[in-house]
Amino acid sequence: MKRPFGRTGATDPAKVTELPESVEPTEGSTSIDAPEATESSIAVSRKRRFRRSRALFAPLGWVLAKIPHPPWRSKRGVFVLFLLFGGFGAVAAVGGTTAVHFSETAAFCGMCHTMDPELKAYNMSPHKEVTCGECHVNPGLGGFVKAKANGSKQLLHLITGEYPTPIPPPDSTHLPSVKVSCLECHEKEKLTENGGPVKLVLRPRYKSDEASTPETVAVLLRPAGLGQGSGTTGTAGAPDQIAVKGVHWHIEENVTYTSSDELGRKIDLVEIKAKDGTMKQYIAGQQVSVSTDVNPDIERLKSSQTTKTMDCIACHNRVGHGTPTPDRAVDEAIAEGKISKSLPFIKRDSVALLNGNYPTLQAADTAISGLRAKYAAKYPVVNKKQGVQITAAIDELKTQYQLIATPAMKVQAKTYPDNLGHQGSPGCFRCHNGGHFLVAKGRITNKKIPSECSTCHTFPSIGAITTNASAEKPADASIPSQLTAFPLGARPVNHKDKLYTFNHKNAVKSTTPAGTTCAACHTRSYCANCHDSGAVKVDHDNMLYNHAAAIKTSGGSQSCAYCHQPVACTICHKDDPLAQKTSPPAAIKVRRAS
Repeated sequence: MKRPFGRTGATDPAKVTELPESVEPTEGSTSIDAPEATESSIAVSRKRRFRRSRALFAPLGWVLAKIPHPPWRSKRGVFVLFLLFGGFGAVAAVGGTTAVHFSETAAFCGMCHTMDPELKAYNMSPHKEVTCGECHVNPGLGGFVKAKANGSKQLLHLITGEYPTPIPPPDSTHLPSVKVSCLECHEKEKLTENGGPVKLVLRPRYKSDEASTPETVAVLLRPAGLGQGSGTTGTAGAPDQIAVKGVHWHIEENVTYTSSDELGRKIDLVEIKAKDGTMKQYIAGQQVSVSTDVNPDIERLKSSQTTKTMDCIACHNRVGHGTPTPDRAVDEAIAEGKISKSLPFIKRDSVALLNGNYPTLQAADTAISGLRAKYAAKYPVVNKKQGVQITAAIDELKTQYQLIATPAMKVQAKTYPDNLGHQGSPGCFRCHNGGHFLVAKGRITNKKIPSECSTCHTFPSIGAITTNASAEKPADASIPSQLTAFPLGARPVNHKDKLYTFNHKNAVKSTTPAGTTCAACHTRSYCANCHDSGAVKVDHDNMLYNHAAAIKTSGGSQSCAYCHQPVACTICHKDDPLAQKTSPPAAIKVRRAS
């Protein structure tokens, strides 16, 4: 059948000729109009896209063609297709879910070398069975998207090499609420019921003398209501009688703290809001301009610094990535027999080596290996007879240093302070340093946040090393003998004297409390804590204006360090005068320099 005139070539795009814009078709013209040409072009474009799509899925068609199957357009064929695509979808869903879960594990996060310090600390922590996402990713789709966006940003920094060294720890405000992290496993009621747990802590410690003299440090963490804290009179019903509060009281009350440091390592203002609506404010003495009117200072701190609620992370900031201090690591290594304490000054030299700041692990290994040269130079007999012990000590110190430090990321022993306790960093003394004063009616008072040892635990008892000295276990009836050295009852009336530490010599003439009323609470070891430390030799009458001379006369700052924490000195001094200036022995320094 012959096509109508005027439609000839309409289906052949090669023969379609567009009219120039300047030429208009005359009346009665039978040439092709522009809309028809456009429709033809669109149809051709669609055919080309279809061909490309068909070519893309051609391999799948080949595979399906080789599988015995009924005709695809039959009911059975459609059912087979449904099973195939359903299976592929299930595999994709399971694989995607598995990939998401894997992306929140330490195995995935630790693939980047920048996370090496955190991964090592994580593997040493009590939370090594907890995935990273459980503590670092908020629940829900929003938390997932935010975490992956942040991870992509970190990956970009890693690729471009624009990442900080060391990697800063996360701000607690960027972490999930403790209600969906910590308190998911640790019930608040169990932590605070009956005042909280009674925990006896026994730890081995070795002095820095030549013999690395062993001793045991014991403290008892007291629950709320067991015994009395500082400032008590010991008289039942007295207005100023203060019962001991449990260590977890901070999360029972509404406590906020204000700090210029986003990690809360220096706290300038503490506010405690009671259930009846009343509030107590404690301000750091260094932030006070006029003692009779501190309201402007409080407003300045609140407007220029960050205020946070005190929660679990305020103290347990490194609970998933904690590392032992060099001092603690060496003590435990000696206690476990990995380092022989028979080596002269092994405790002192080991701590100095682990505290060293080395550019690479190879440099650290070289410095630690220099321990052998030190013994060869100063103790040739020891070097000859105890070569095996020296080698074992060197190997253990190299292992410990690799766990504590990562020179490639500029991470050393003190890079990430742990706020729990107050041995390796200010920790508790960020608030309990004796330098935060109660504000009353806009004025500073002489009442401070309690800072005595008895605030949270008993005064540390120090004695000879015992078996299982590194144990940390709850106190119960099976170990009554271990509890007899801890004074837990109400303070006697004569203890209300604020200077009783100095004046008790007027009531007691011996360091053996047997046969006196002191024996009801104290044993001989308790008295020896101070009397064997050198602290009693300090002339406190001359301390106010001439304490430097008094310290020197008593034999050095170690006598002061027994009672006074370094943070007490930094209230006035820029540097810590009580810090032990440990450094590697001369032989080691010479070897490292060479």
